[in-house]
Amino acid sequence: MILVEHATVVTLDPERRILRDGSVLVDGRDILQVGPAREVRPPRAPDRVIDGRRRVVLPGFVDTHVHLSEHLNRGLLLDDIPVDRYLPDWLIPLYSVMTPEEEQASALLACVEMIRTGTTTFCEAGTLFDVAAVADAVEQVGMRAILGRWTWDLAGGPGRMRQTTAEALGATEAMLAVVNGRAQGRIGAWPLLLGLGTCSAELMRGARALADRHGLGWGMMHFASHPTRKTADTIPLAELDALGLLAPNCKLAHMVYVDDDDIRLLARRGVKVSHCPTAGLKHTKGLAAHGRFVEMLAAGVPVSLGGDSGNGSNHFDMLRLMYLVATVYKDARLDVGVMPPEQVLEMATLRGAEALLLDRAIGSIEPGKRADLVLYDLDVPEWRPLLNPVNNLVYAATGASVRTVLIDGRVVLDDGRLTTLDETALYERVERLGRAQIARAGLRIESKWPVIA
Repeated sequence: MILVEHATVVTLDPERRILRDGSVLVDGRDILQVGPAREVRPPRAPDRVIDGRRRVVLPGFVDTHVHLSEHLNRGLLLDDIPVDRYLPDWLIPLYSVMTPEEEQASALLACVEMIRTGTTTFCEAGTLFDVAAVADAVEQVGMRAILGRWTWDLAGGPGRMRQTTAEALGATEAMLAVVNGRAQGRIGAWPLLLGLGTCSAELMRGARALADRHGLGWGMMHFASHPTRKTADTIPLAELDALGLLAPNCKLAHMVYVDDDDIRLLARRGVKVSHCPTAGLKHTKGLAAHGRFVEMLAAGVPVSLGGDSGNGSNHFDMLRLMYLVATVYKDARLDVGVMPPEQVLEMATLRGAEALLLDRAIGSIEPGKRADLVLYDLDVPEWRPLLNPVNNLVYAATGASVRTVLIDGRVVLDDGRLTTLDETALYERVERLGRAQIARAGLRIESKWPVIA
């Protein structure tokens, strides 16, 4: 039993209470009590008491769209590479040679970054090969996750980058059997399709059927590119609906180019949308001019946030994602009232939990939910003065103020120290493996400025 006492607690509960002198009692994996400190009474002496008088406590963030494997080659792609050449010229060669050891190391690096910036749960984008090996890494570091394997049938590539519809569905079903239920249910897997015009109608229908049969969600990337780019990502939402694909267990990522009819359809079907703002801007998708996420939220579409990839947004820092969403749309619409920080924080927590069908378990600090908690240090400039904790969090806070993180009731970051692995050894391993992978892929590490060895 762990007691966090006398903290400022931003609960995200149905009343959206902010407790200026609050306590949270954790028993095993679950939150047992939360409320004003004077009302939280442990039934027995806690095993550990954390003094929260100089801490803000929030539920862990939920990142609903990440590509784990690109952290091993983060920053490799220079800005002047045309976006439509990312996949064929760079990412396919890298993925085609990636080993299980490299996937593990990349996943660990991504998980460490998420933990250190307040994210406790994530959903992979469906770009893994050795999913079991990555599940081992996620279990080791202690995160909550939904994983997915590389699944497509229309696009081709060398070796394992090519698969038939039957092979793609068969491998996905085998993955579900191996991964789901790992770590007492903390780690699971969904059918997750690459999208972007790489999947046939038969594969999409098969993925939906697999998800329904196993009681899971499923997802794909869609409407991600500016219309001037020649991509196959042009299947109308109405056509997806006619195929029977749009449903409350469907998660679509990016979704930059939608009209009013699309938004009404998404809301009516209960489809979840993962918005990846930093990748959208870096990949010049026309996000500020064309994104309709304000309208989606107004229509009741559950919109969450995603970090995307190590060469897309280049980071998995939810604090930076929230800041961007809370500011860019105000400027684009010339309206200070859109995307208030409270709504953006909901996108990073409650809406993320809803997107992953985990809203009964995570996303807020309430009795009976899993103890996924993040404690921020108030003794840093961006948290002072503490007049409005939500404003401080969304507009000012950085990952440097994350001090302690609990996932499933386990302390995985303890006063700034990761408890589940040796970070220094991981960083050395990533440097070695990343350069070896790039060399095997036949790619060069380039720099606009001279690098002196």
